[in-house]
Amino acid sequence: MSLSHKKGIYLFSALTMSGMTLSASATEPATAPVVVPSPAPTIVLAPASVPVPTPEHTPSPVAKDPAAETTPPAPAKDVIPEEVTAESIKAVRIAPAPAQMLDSEEQKRAYASGVMLVHFIEEQLAKQKSLHITLNKNILLAGIADAFAHQVKMSDEDIRETMSTFDEQVKVLTLAQNEKKQEQDKAYVEAFATREGVKKTKQGLLYLIDNQGEGAALKDTDTVQVNYKGTLVDGTIVDAPKIDNANEIFRVSTMPPVLRDSVKLIRKGGQITVVIPPTTLEKTKDINGEPPLNNVVIYTISVVDVKHP
Repeated sequence: MSLSHKKGIYLFSALTMSGMTLSASATEPATAPVVVPSPAPTIVLAPASVPVPTPEHTPSPVAKDPAAETTPPAPAKDVIPEEVTAESIKAVRIAPAPAQMLDSEEQKRAYASGVMLVHFIEEQLAKQKSLHITLNKNILLAGIADAFAHQVKMSDEDIRETMSTFDEQVKVLTLAQNEKKQEQDKAYVEAFATREGVKKTKQGLLYLIDNQGEGAALKDTDTVQVNYKGTLVDGTIVDAPKIDNANEIFRVSTMPPVLRDSVKLIRKGGQITVVIPPTTLEKTKDINGEPPLNNVVIYTISVVDVKHP
């Protein structure tokens, strides 16, 4: 396997959940500013403020060096600040990237691929943040730029050792996080079960009718307009209409099992809260298409309107 191929594999690994190095705020030592090779945007340091001398300490005029007048200034280095803050943004001037005209299908595909790559990276960063791991975005971008320029500053062996160590750290932190969530889920289910009016279905679902509503009981042939939201105990939304706060229209017989069984317990204008333990979770997927395995899911379902055939 060629070295360039290996580098591609390691770069891809760095973008996965277990493939990112710790930032200085986690476990890595302080890192010196990274020099980004062309064609990265040019970052020019703003000129430092010059102190104004007081009358008592006005310096004597200094003779100019003719050679200095003819020597052009050194080109500005492409320096990436260690941390992006409001102050650092004011302190640098970033040359704008050239405008990209998306005229062809090939250009659109390339641009869309870049956007999706960033979305994937941001998703991984968010997952790592939940484990109290913070990755320095500037160093991450420098690594991507260096890899594309074939100027990687780490050896293949260093990369393997770094990723192997980090994998173990992620496993330990993930296990601890899952154990904590299971304890929270168990406590929530036990507390909900003791609330007045809570009932349990044969499948093990716990539900509380907040508002019975009015009218006839719903049938499989009815068409209903519902508003619903599924969340984890910590409030993370795992299921909801594609448009926020919008209602969705279903034929009762075609609804997902959890929604179908729940709306049949209420009428038009009614609302119900359903708590689904992990053992009875029926392949529920979150808004990204991933099943929230081993988590309690809490549904709040309202029947806005009903149309009978």
